[in-house]
Amino acid sequence: MKLSIVIVHFNTSGDLGRCLDALERCPPACEHAVTVVDNASTDPGLAAVRAAHPGARWLMNDRNEGYARGCNRGLRAVDAEYVLLLNPDVVAQPGAIDALLRVAEAHPRAGLLGPQLLNEDGTIQESCRRFYTLGTLLMRRTPLGRLAPRSRAVARHLMRDFDHQTTRPVDWVIGGCVLVRREAVARVGAMDERFFLYFEDVDWCYRMGQAGYDVLYAPESRFVHRHRRDSAGGPMRRSFWLHLGSLISFYEKWGLLVYLLKRWRGPLGTFAFWLTDLAALNLSLLAAYALRGALNPFFDEPLLPLAWYRPLFVFANLLTSLGFLLLGRYRRDGRGRASRAGDRMQQVAAVTLLLWASTYMSHQHIYSRVVLLLFWPLLLGTLLLSESAFLALRRRMERGYLSLERTLLVGPAAVVGGWLDGGPDPRSCGLDAVGYLSAEAATGGIAPGGPDVPRLGAPADLVDVVERYRIAQVVFWQWPTGEAAELRALALLRRRRVRLRWRVDAAALLQAGAHAEEFGGAASVVLDPGPARPVRDAARRLAAAGLGLLLWPLSAPAAGLARLRRGWAMRDFLAAPAGEDSLARNWRLLCGRDGRPCGLLRQPALACALIGGSLALTGDTLVPCRPGGAPPPSGAVGDPWRLEPPVAGLSGAWAGAGPARFRRALRDPAGISRLARGTTEQENP
Repeated sequence: MKLSIVIVHFNTSGDLGRCLDALERCPPACEHAVTVVDNASTDPGLAAVRAAHPGARWLMNDRNEGYARGCNRGLRAVDAEYVLLLNPDVVAQPGAIDALLRVAEAHPRAGLLGPQLLNEDGTIQESCRRFYTLGTLLMRRTPLGRLAPRSRAVARHLMRDFDHQTTRPVDWVIGGCVLVRREAVARVGAMDERFFLYFEDVDWCYRMGQAGYDVLYAPESRFVHRHRRDSAGGPMRRSFWLHLGSLISFYEKWGLLVYLLKRWRGPLGTFAFWLTDLAALNLSLLAAYALRGALNPFFDEPLLPLAWYRPLFVFANLLTSLGFLLLGRYRRDGRGRASRAGDRMQQVAAVTLLLWASTYMSHQHIYSRVVLLLFWPLLLGTLLLSESAFLALRRRMERGYLSLERTLLVGPAAVVGGWLDGGPDPRSCGLDAVGYLSAEAATGGIAPGGPDVPRLGAPADLVDVVERYRIAQVVFWQWPTGEAAELRALALLRRRRVRLRWRVDAAALLQAGAHAEEFGGAASVVLDPGPARPVRDAARRLAAAGLGLLLWPLSAPAAGLARLRRGWAMRDFLAAPAGEDSLARNWRLLCGRDGRPCGLLRQPALACALIGGSLALTGDTLVPCRPGGAPPPSGAVGDPWRLEPPVAGLSGAWAGAGPARFRRALRDPAGISRLARGTTEQENP
């Protein structure tokens, strides 16, 4: 089809009816179709409009998705060489659509075209613009504009130096009525859905220019637009705040200062994380001091003034900063997720013990021992709260695209598309996937992941694309070929502080603890025998055995009493850690009347497994195994190189973090509740 017309509507049925009536009175000469995307309107007049226009295709959203998402749904639903995006308050004039198509055919470099928009009184609207500058923002969005209504910055932004009667390339056009070329959408991508309303047109036009397309103003084509400028109504209107939020998102995406801050997001994030830890530390010391003061009547010696504790505060801040750094709290991979409860307790205990020892060894008897005793649980609690708040803020910023790393994907189109389709949401990995580079183009130039991740070129365009789109990270799916041009490009990106990441199978060796060494005059990778971290593994083994020795005296009598009750019995389950069939073994577990295994405190077999080493505190869950068959793969990157036998754990990533981990481990240790379901499925395939 030559043309598809897409209208995004929300609660303006009167305008929508006039728009559809005009399209029926002034249809284009070519074959076309009309699609209306409704964003869950509650307008009572919508039903009458739908009945009056049965020829239109209606796509009804369950909720208000915003203008950009509505346009993208319409773009995905149609298949035409050109797509005309209309607001419901735009009325086509006779011959306007045909004239716009003629201009598009005459200018093949034009990826997006905007017609001349007229007010209802026939005057010309200033619908073509130059990009915003700081002066424009001050004059258009602050009270300063009232002091200088004829500002040169505003006049330049609105292109008042242009007669608006000739066709010419411009920076951007108002998105209420634009014609886009399907080829350009495949090359540039659809509208950015981070913009709920406003600035999605500015961003789209900017990306058209980045991809080498022109944004064309075509006054030969005229439409009437009932332009309301709701965002100019002041801060009492919701549209004002939507406009402000979209403005922030636009400059977060393309602003040079924000781009530089994002390039240093790693050190800045570590610094912010360190500040939250120091805040938690000082709040804990103050709270411990206040509690000791409240208990002053119960002690013989009075509590000294807080000023006397100033050296202790300074020393505690220095000691905590150094201790947390050495204990790995500020490693790059530890800031994007909550730390394990055991690691957090270990860090706090180490810092507290050092603080206690230092005060005793220095004979600082002026400090209350009760203050230092209360400090440990308070610090643990405040660190938990501050870390949760920090990570929640980080996740909220990532959902709003405010702290994501602008990322370019490089690899075969099918492989990149498979990761986008079947992998995690890039935002959950901290990525703003701008596009991909591939030697071959996918169908229509778009990766299977969707129009939000367009093909931006071939791998040879790597440096140019990184500069034009201000990329902070490049993810490769193939090793470098060793060609001189490719190595020069990678070296140049490293000098410009662009992060380079390879998603290749050999990276599993590094995860397994391998290290680089020279061998025979060439580089090699060495995987030493034994566990990669023997001290850590030995400590975990001792902790598991200690827990088993504690649990067995409790679980054995409880299991014996439970077996006396009708319907309770011991059952055998053939199970193994997830992903391994060779280590399958029989687990004799106590089951209740429903046939499901009981909790940890009634399972002496699990206590013995902890003592014997066949069960760890953390690790993979147990999965049911058919004799002689292979269980489902775990999907972990390092599994092919995990030469030491995997051991199931009481809890794992499946159990969540924090207190939920311990509650789940008590109710459903090692995921044993899945064994009953899996065994039933095997017995009744």
